[in-house]
This record gives sequence, C-alpha cells and structure tokens, in this order.
Amino acid sequence: MARKALALVLAAVTVTAATLLPGAAGRSQAKPATAAPLAGTQWRLVEMQSMDDAQGTTRPADPSRYTLQFNGDGTVQLRLDCNRANGGWSAQPSADPSSGSLRLGPLATTRALCPPPSLGEKLGAQAAFVRGYRLNDGRLTLSLLADGGLLVWEPVQPAGQFSASPDPKLEAAIMRASPDVMGQGNAGEQGASRTRYVHARYDLNGDGSEEVFVYLMGPAFCGTGGCTLQIFRQSGIEYHLIDSWAITRLPIIVSAQRTRGWQDLWKRESGGGAPTTYLRHTFDGQRYVEQERVPAEPTPAGTPILVGDPGFADGLPLLPSR
Repeated sequence: MARKALALVLAAVTVTAATLLPGAAGRSQAKPATAAPLAGTQWRLVEMQSMDDAQGTTRPADPSRYTLQFNGDGTVQLRLDCNRANGGWSAQPSADPSSGSLRLGPLATTRALCPPPSLGEKLGAQAAFVRGYRLNDGRLTLSLLADGGLLVWEPVQPAGQFSASPDPKLEAAIMRASPDVMGQGNAGEQGASRTRYVHARYDLNGDGSEEVFVYLMGPAFCGTGGCTLQIFRQSGIEYHLIDSWAITRLPIIVSAQRTRGWQDLWKRESGGGAPTTYLRHTFDGQRYVEQERVPAEPTPAGTPILVGDPGFADGLPLLPSR
C-alpha cells in the first residue's frame, strides 16, 4: 500500500511540475544553500535504483542528457533529456559533511515531448522526493522519501579531461574493434590486464549526443610514436567505431572549423626522429581523413581532449571477462 501511495504522489508531482513554464513566473525564490560540499558542483546521472524488484536499476543510454547542478546561490538546474528544470535546493550536512539531508524544488520544468527512450519525466518527478545525500568514492547518491529508491550521479568532467569510469558497453565496443588483440591473451600470467584505457566525451557534430574518445595503453597498443586512439559514436546503448589511429600523442585538439557538419581534429604526431607536427583530419561522411600537416608550434586553436597526461597506471584495466 505504501508503494502505491508513493506512486500516486509521484504522478501528482509530475502533473504539477509540467504546468510550470520556464521563466520568471515559474522560478522559485531560492534561499542560499549551506552544504559546502555540494555548492558549485555539477553531476550527471549514472543510474536510478528502485526498491521495487520489478523495476530494478535503470541506467541512461547517454548520461550527459541528465545533469544536476548545485549553484552557490541556492538555485539548482537539471537537464531532463530534452527538457530543463530550475528551482531551489537546501541541505543540512550531518556531523560528517559528506552526508546529510537535502531538498530540491519546487521546480519549474519545460514540457517538450522527448523521443523515447527517455528518463526525463521520471527523473523530474523523483526530484521532488529527494530527502538525503551522500558523497562516497567520488559519486553522489541521493535517497528518496520512504525508501523510494536511490539516484546515483558522477561528476561532470571538465571539458576534455580524461576519465577512467567503467562503461561495460564501451568496453565491449573496444573489444569488437580490436578482436585480434583483445582476446584471452590480453590477460597476463597473474590475470592482470595488459591493456588499460581512458576516455573523454565531446559532441563533434552538434546533435546533442557526445562521441567518445578512447585512448588504449599497453604493449599491444603503444609504441615510440604514442598509443592507439579510437573514436566511437553512441546510438542508443550501443557504441559504433568511427575511426582508429595507431600512433597518437595527447591531447587531441577539436577545431571550431567543421567539415560535413563535424568538427575537424588536430592529432599530434612525433617519434622515430621526426619533428613533432599536428595533422588535421576532416570528416568525409563516414570517417576522418588526413589533410594538412603543420609544425607543432604554435599549437592549433581548439578544445583539447584527453587532457591530464594519462599514463598506464591511470587507466582502467580492460579484460575480456569484464
């Protein structure tokens, strides 16, 4: 009975939130928040955990379409797929400031009809029932009223910063792209992976879905000229390889210039006694192709991707059994 009552309340909140249009009339008068660990942070959704076994855990196909930003002035902003929500937030840390009570809203939400599958409406409804927060291992977990479930978030990485967060679907795509290398021989005598990877996300064609830059490190993927770079495009919950380069130095530079709607890439190359240069790649409709080569100085203008100088120890082990 308690679960049914909660479901009815959630439905009522969805209807109420949907009647609020964005703008001054729908915004709450937020009060400054007091939880220093949350103020000024931005997160993206990892998963929604339900206490109902029939629903289980739901993960978004594209986490970048579901974000949560706590502003220092007590306002909160959510991206709910193709919709946006604005309102207020207030928190009271416990004796350990990594956890405490938390309230979101009331929220003013836009009402666009997002193409399926979308978690926007469900996430917007559940936001009104957030009652607590906990920071642990770099993730933020929000608990819902009456043990209604958990919302798990990870930090939004600065643009271009490398990440080593695991993504099983991405790992499966990496292995499909390198079947001759990513077999059982990738595991050493002690079962340790001889390949590691880091990744970064960036929307190259402006369609609202981020492409994934993957940097593979290990004996099979690195040489004197650098390591292997792969770029994947996400479609639903699957990843598809766009291009791969065996010799790459980081970072990659994404140019503001576009070809066929996709931003050009500058890839740094060096090694073998040759001077360091940048090679521009443009999109031909299917993949990136080489164009002009220029000296390394000055560095081409653009957004650097996979910054932070990742080494093998920074990468996530890539095992066939993962």
